[in-house]
Amino acid sequence: MSIDLTTLSNQQLRIYKRNCERLGHPEKAREAAREMIRRGIAKTRDLNVFKWNQHSVREAMRRFMEIASQVKDNQLTAYTEAGGFKIGRPKGHPEKQWIDTYCAIKTPETKALFGCHVKSPGDEPTFELHKGTLIASYDADRLDEAFEDWKAVGT
Repeated sequence: MSIDLTTLSNQQLRIYKRNCERLGHPEKAREAAREMIRRGIAKTRDLNVFKWNQHSVREAMRRFMEIASQVKDNQLTAYTEAGGFKIGRPKGHPEKQWIDTYCAIKTPETKALFGCHVKSPGDEPTFELHKGTLIASYDADRLDEAFEDWKAVGT
């Protein structure tokens, strides 16, 4: 028997999601989180049921941030979780991203950006290296290769 999540109150939906997590039903917990998103009541902790969320992206980006932070006289923010595709677009805009996190380097010799985009909760991330234009795009399985490319930019 399936529960129609649209009939639950906001409080009931939160309880249902927590119970699904507690009882080991991750797909049902994700369905509840999607309903929370649809209603506009989802909080960051509600979205942790998705493999790629702000916390897991932050962890994946940590080593890239460390390289950008070590660049002497870096004129750009070494790391941000509030890129323009996240906060610079209205809610229904086709280019809006749920997660737009990036590291940046700008010196007199180079300007580069390494970013991660996740369109919507439950989607796979896309990692991109830019030096004025897109140099390379990586999926999560190629992060080690991406890191080697980023290190080469940062040194």
